[in-house]
Amino acid sequence: MLTRFPRTAHRAWWGIVRRLDHPGRRGLLTLPASVWVSFTYRTPCLVYWRDGAWIHHYRGAKIPHASLGRAAPPRVFTAQAREMFLYEYTPRAGDVVFDVGAGIGAETLLFSRLVGSSGRVVSVEAHPRTYKRLVDLCNVNGLANVKPLQVAASDSDGAVVISDLEHHLHNTMLEPKGSGVEVPARRIDSIAAELGITRIDLLKMNIEGAERLAIQGMGTLLANTRHVCISCHDFLADDDGPEELRTKAFVREFLQERGFQVATRDDAPDPWTQDYVYAVNTGVA
Repeated sequence: MLTRFPRTAHRAWWGIVRRLDHPGRRGLLTLPASVWVSFTYRTPCLVYWRDGAWIHHYRGAKIPHASLGRAAPPRVFTAQAREMFLYEYTPRAGDVVFDVGAGIGAETLLFSRLVGSSGRVVSVEAHPRTYKRLVDLCNVNGLANVKPLQVAASDSDGAVVISDLEHHLHNTMLEPKGSGVEVPARRIDSIAAELGITRIDLLKMNIEGAERLAIQGMGTLLANTRHVCISCHDFLADDDGPEELRTKAFVREFLQERGFQVATRDDAPDPWTQDYVYAVNTGVA
């Protein structure tokens, strides 16, 4: 997006940002940053610093980001969520959605708007740094129907170690690289019981290979779960990743054995899209 500016203007702008993006100086960036981002994305945006993050205030949503100018407009921010996670089912007003592996909140923002004030979204994110950005997004957008939780979904309550990589999409509790960080682990059914939730209308899961453990932590709650969308990661195992990432066959069989009608997108052009598993519980109206 930023290549729309001439290279000289691009370099000059980021030179200014490097000089002013410090405590006591960030207020000077509000006006020029708002103009820059608005021009870049061809949509009005007010940019300002608040509570440790740059807030990108677009029409309809506020997107916080640690870096100025890096938060895309809502239509871009939620585009992949719509394509991937709403392929089989779109939540409706009053629905209960579990967003397991919520990341920085792209799907959470979308789910929150779809279920409305009568619905609930439980957003589960394990990594503490990523979780902070999720909470920031919920706070600045006033997502009162969202319950964010900083836990790892697993097959037992306790603690696990998750990797501590710079890019939030790459963190996993399978073979964490480096020292990693210890985080609380919870079964999904125990989380639901604690929150007084007895049914799930959509279970969305994207947790970098840990889905094998997480769905076993559903217990009897799975029988009261209507729709499931799980991102498996066999494509990473195919690309010399650990075999523990190869979960698609397990997930498909696990759901079929429990009465779900399962579909995949094996003809999709992208290998990661082919690894999504969609399921409908035929025993729940």
